[in-house]
Amino acid sequence: MSPTLLQPRMNPTPSLLIRRTHMYLALFLSPWMVIYALSGLAINHQATVRGWYGGKYPEFEKIEERPYTAAFSADATPRQIGEQVLADLGLAGSFNTPPNPPAGRLVFNRFSSFAAHRVTYFRAENRVVIEKQTTVAPVIVNRAHFRSGYEQPYLASKIWGATVDLAVIGMVFWVLSGVLLWWEIKPARLWGAVCALAGFGIFGVLLATI
Repeated sequence: MSPTLLQPRMNPTPSLLIRRTHMYLALFLSPWMVIYALSGLAINHQATVRGWYGGKYPEFEKIEERPYTAAFSADATPRQIGEQVLADLGLAGSFNTPPNPPAGRLVFNRFSSFAAHRVTYFRAENRVVIEKQTTVAPVIVNRAHFRSGYEQPYLASKIWGATVDLAVIGMVFWVLSGVLLWWEIKPARLWGAVCALAGFGIFGVLLATI
């Protein structure tokens, strides 16, 4: 039998638990961190990125107009109407309704990860107009960056919202655990302190002067 197997198993130390949590949390949240990094670059370099697409991202284009008749109660909210309209059109899912739409119409923005539809419902005229936006990479990552979930009545949206909360908690944890792990490495304390002071200093100056 291997001597290693005969050695007693040691209880993990707090430092080891912090290191393992730091590592596994980073691995789990890697897709979200990549999305936030790419969308941050797209936002920070908007002119350059838009230049790749002729100066602007694709606009919504009309793909269909059809009669649409449905019965709604007098007190039906735009949210309730939108859920039924989109379901009847085969576009059920997370959506929003822009505030203050033009008189006589309701607008529903149905944004999925890789497609975007805008449905305009002319209630008095019993018709709908369906528009679609051609998706490009910067739009996809920006949409994922700003996607929220708890206000949508769909399980996938709520799970997405929970993972965003976890990503926020993870970033705070990485900062705090990074400080603890830095302090454990005595040879790195001096340069670690220099980096921290430089970071806080530059951040403070920029925050005060921008």
